[in-house]
Amino acid sequence: MADREAETRKGLFRLMPELEVTKISPLTGGMSSTMLLVEANGSQGPEKFVARFPSEYVRQIFDDPAAKEAQVLIAARQVGLPVPGVLGLADAEDGRFLILEFLPGEATAAPHDVSSFLSQVAVNLARIHQIPFDADRFSFLLGTREGFVAPRGEMNKDLNEPALVEAMLEHGEPERGRDVLRHGDFWPGNLLWQEGQLTGIVDWENALRGPALADLGISRLDIAWILGFEAMEEFTAKYFEANRISRQGLAYWDLRACLRPARNLGEWVGPYASLGRPDIDEEHLKQVLLRFGEEALRRYLG
Repeated sequence: MADREAETRKGLFRLMPELEVTKISPLTGGMSSTMLLVEANGSQGPEKFVARFPSEYVRQIFDDPAAKEAQVLIAARQVGLPVPGVLGLADAEDGRFLILEFLPGEATAAPHDVSSFLSQVAVNLARIHQIPFDADRFSFLLGTREGFVAPRGEMNKDLNEPALVEAMLEHGEPERGRDVLRHGDFWPGNLLWQEGQLTGIVDWENALRGPALADLGISRLDIAWILGFEAMEEFTAKYFEANRISRQGLAYWDLRACLRPARNLGEWVGPYASLGRPDIDEEHLKQVLLRFGEEALRRYLG
């Protein structure tokens, strides 16, 4: 923590030398970054910022993940999405990091009003997918690879990974339709809430171009994990009410969503305690994932 604090202070001083930093504290979150909350006194009084350091894993995927996410956030803000403003990029020992506007609200996986929660999540995901895909504004985003390629390494038999992979290799990808702007990891940990209202969509390092249903499959699994299958179907219905696209191919993208945690499911447990769900453990994730995959496979082969 001490090194990240020092790097944050140094980066902020270069961007805004007039600031008086009063406190730096860790922010809980997912697995893709280390985040620090910075409290400071500025010319207009007390201010808050977020320093966002990409994880080592993310740095292995992208050459300069902080710069990429900055581009996405700037473009997303231009089209009216509730994302944090980018104040600047700063240098750290292992690469650059972001200095972001602090958005009010907290992420949760334990909503008080489940129906309102599902509606807002669905509408905001649909809103992202309905943004006119401006080639100039989002031209830097890579697209989803067409066709399925089997993951390398030993497959997880406990999560039925071999059967899912075999089916997708044999039957292939359905017609994917037009590319849209994808968040890439639209789950409750990346959504901020205040007094029951969604106030922010964060963590855009995985943004890309691709089928809307690919994002939807990811969100469906996450909703099933935290609220159950009935809530997942309610969320799905609300999504299609807000974004009237074809459901064809959803089973395939549900299967793709199953493969994301297949090799490291235990690591996915960590964030839930900070989201108000200490009851969610690896066994729960496993059982929901198995059922989700079995139902998706039946629909895919059906």
